[in-house]
Amino acid sequence: MAYAFQIGRRYLRSKKRSRMVSVITFIAVAGVALGVAALLSVLAITTGFQQEFREKVLGVNAHVLVMKYGVDFDEYRDVIQRADDMPEVAGVGPFLINEMMLAKGDRLAGVLVKGVDPELMPSVLDLPSQLVQGSLRGLRREGAEPPPRPTELGEVSESWGWLEEMGDGEGDEGEGAEPAASDIEMGSPEARDLAAELGVPEGDLFGEDGALLPARRQRAAWDLDDPSEPEVAAGPDEGEGDEFEPLPEVDTLSPEDMNDLLADFDPEELDTGSEWEEQLVDDDLERERQDQQGTDELPGIVVGKSLAQNLGLGVGDRVTLVSPLAGLDVSAFAPDAQAPRSREFMVIAIFEAGFQEYDTRLVYTDLYEAQHFYGQGDAVTGVEIRLHDLERSAEIARRLERDLGGPFHTLDWAELNRNLFTALEIQKVTLGLVIATIIFVAAFNVIATLIMIVLEKKREIAILKAMGATDWTVLNVFVLQGLVIGIIGTLIGLLIGGGLIAYLATFEFALDPKVYLIDHLPVVFDGSELVITSLVAVAICTVATIAPSAWAARMLPVEGLRYE
Repeated sequence: MAYAFQIGRRYLRSKKRSRMVSVITFIAVAGVALGVAALLSVLAITTGFQQEFREKVLGVNAHVLVMKYGVDFDEYRDVIQRADDMPEVAGVGPFLINEMMLAKGDRLAGVLVKGVDPELMPSVLDLPSQLVQGSLRGLRREGAEPPPRPTELGEVSESWGWLEEMGDGEGDEGEGAEPAASDIEMGSPEARDLAAELGVPEGDLFGEDGALLPARRQRAAWDLDDPSEPEVAAGPDEGEGDEFEPLPEVDTLSPEDMNDLLADFDPEELDTGSEWEEQLVDDDLERERQDQQGTDELPGIVVGKSLAQNLGLGVGDRVTLVSPLAGLDVSAFAPDAQAPRSREFMVIAIFEAGFQEYDTRLVYTDLYEAQHFYGQGDAVTGVEIRLHDLERSAEIARRLERDLGGPFHTLDWAELNRNLFTALEIQKVTLGLVIATIIFVAAFNVIATLIMIVLEKKREIAILKAMGATDWTVLNVFVLQGLVIGIIGTLIGLLIGGGLIAYLATFEFALDPKVYLIDHLPVVFDGSELVITSLVAVAICTVATIAPSAWAARMLPVEGLRYE
């Protein structure tokens, strides 16, 4: 083997070779070097995309999510406690997420509003480290409380038959009697149902003493009877049971009727000391007081940097969240469908996750504010968990799902983003195979080089065979030549590829985040990929030498000396 290697090396360095052989050998080495450099660079870039996406995704999402089949995930505190007792868990917290519209002036954007617990969130998400403006101080307002737990399914009556009377509304006594309107308490299922029926916040149903307002009981009675012909309570001068005539709707008044009404109106006759006017003054003072207080009493919201740029938002700005689908069901287009919910929030901070999908669509607010706004009671979408060891996410998720049982199921971060990371892996493999064709093309040059050397060295081969060299020895002479070509080309390619990777990593090339989701070209050098690339290149070049080397080994001495 030693002298076979020496002979092969001398053949490569021989100055008596034809010029054509030297040119082909140079092309073969250059082709291998180019293929290795390109493959190494592409793998570094695709690996960079994978790690960058994983880092950005895990900065916004936890390692494991616990969800519940169906609705009303109101047992989340028990789930949090059981998860927190596991030694592998680094942090755990609830979240509530829904699609909304965010408005600033005449600018609108569709967003995902995620309600989080400000006290538990820092141990689960990277939001505090992603802030570029403002702070999370004040995300939960002082004295904020979660809403009452949602009504169990089947507990809500589809009718309002329990509203027996107006006034004090005492219902029928005895077994099975429905509660009267005056018995409705704030936070009760009946109160929530009445608020949903009337399309008003639950707090508007009750007075300062906690009793249901008579006007609300009267409005509910109207809805029960016939919304088109409401009946009103008897006045102080009417006898019991007397009723007023139904009021005409505005759109039934003719222009002549409107003119008559305006002609009879005399502002001088207004009672300036009436309770009605005092109430108007009080309302004006209350609005003025709220304006003076500014945004201090508004719930806080945290928006992404790209979203803030698109809507022209800054810290301290007021925005409006609109829930266009709130209250809509199969009867969404019926006349009594609920109106969309809307509420003002104040921008208290701006974050930059570095991932365009999150920076343009995701906003955070306090969990309690989100629960009140969505009107789903003290329920959440799920519980998110961060682990000490990311690689054990699937194992911990399966174990937690077995422990919880029942309607609960878990998702680890890889399952949650399976499509994204599967696409990246397919892209990496495909690009690797495409770039590897450069090395295959260079391997054909290696074959051509060895064939030219065999033809040029037929006389030397015949002399070696005549002196007793075996076929295996002759085969090794030419295989070693191809191996040397592959090794030299691979080493040069590693140097070129390493330099290119260092250049790309030093000078971060900008990318369009709307297209690539991130704003720069990520490059990550992986030593294992370097070894794999080198071995593949050398192996291809070695395999390419087998055919011409076997031809040289089978050559008879008489064929090489026939014309000498």
